[in-house]
Amino acid sequence: MFQTTWVCVIAAIAVVPTHVKSEVINPNESCAVLYEKGVEAYLDNNYNNCVKYFEAAVEKYRIYIKTLQNCRIQCKENVSEDRPLYTDNLEDLHFFEKTLKNTLCILKCRKEHGNVFGLYNINKETEKLFEDRKPYEYLHICYFQTKDYPKAASSAFTYLVAHPDDKPILASLKHYTSFPEADPSDVINYEAKEFVYLYVHGSDAYDKENWERVVQNMEESLVLYLQAEEECRAQCEGPYDPGWYPDFIPSIANHFTYCLKCKRKCRNKLSSLNGEKHEDLLPSHYHYLQYAYYKLGKLKSACQAVASYLLFYPDDHDMKRNVQYYKSLPEVSEKYFTPRAVSLGNYNLDP
Repeated sequence: MFQTTWVCVIAAIAVVPTHVKSEVINPNESCAVLYEKGVEAYLDNNYNNCVKYFEAAVEKYRIYIKTLQNCRIQCKENVSEDRPLYTDNLEDLHFFEKTLKNTLCILKCRKEHGNVFGLYNINKETEKLFEDRKPYEYLHICYFQTKDYPKAASSAFTYLVAHPDDKPILASLKHYTSFPEADPSDVINYEAKEFVYLYVHGSDAYDKENWERVVQNMEESLVLYLQAEEECRAQCEGPYDPGWYPDFIPSIANHFTYCLKCKRKCRNKLSSLNGEKHEDLLPSHYHYLQYAYYKLGKLKSACQAVASYLLFYPDDHDMKRNVQYYKSLPEVSEKYFTPRAVSLGNYNLDP
């Protein structure tokens, strides 16, 4: 029923008028302004402009968020390496010193990237629109009206990843993929994190027993997953309105609690592989790696991956049995079972 109804709605929308002028995007407009212009173009049946404005809005939002995350992450790392001015930690002086240094660093970073922050500062409402993938709710129809069926299908899918119960858009996706140009196997999630497809390729290589490819993809996916989680946590460190006027210490405590609750949601937020939830996504990297390294004869790496996996699930029966098997091998030393240290590498402030 939903598919028939939604297809009829799509068919009833007017085709793109040939006389409508395609506007030039103003590079100085914020993602919020571009979003509103995209909505206006959609309501005016100007689907070419709808595509232009929403594409530009999504790109500017990505630049804003990436730059903001990188500023916070790099400043936090820089401050952690500084020695305190005073050796005595009187009344938590070291904490407040680091906080002030971090603040100055972030202000400097914002100034250095004034072309981003000066033009694109956004509020929580606007941020929620983009995090909820609302542009794609319009984009899939605008792409369809401009006969770009592959992008229409991928836009609908991108929205469905965040809203899996939206039956009308699910019906639209099925309709779009009925066109020869939109092969279902080519549909992608435009907002998927970098690690997602590496993980998928790694698990596919595991099924095909291509152990070198398993290691290659899973190692890269692991680093990018941890980086994505770090970025997610950094994004949580934004403004907070408590709705009242607390004293100094309650103000710090309330804001800290707000950020902490947000950061605790990052694991769940990143546990989706294009809409399919995997609660053990991070530790499962080590599961794939330990077996692939074993098949490649790299026993030390296999044992380290096992030890890393057991940090998450210390009572996992199968993995504990693997430990006993590895220990029975003459080439394996007890000291091999040390959890791995993963380096995230250096962050580039340029998105």
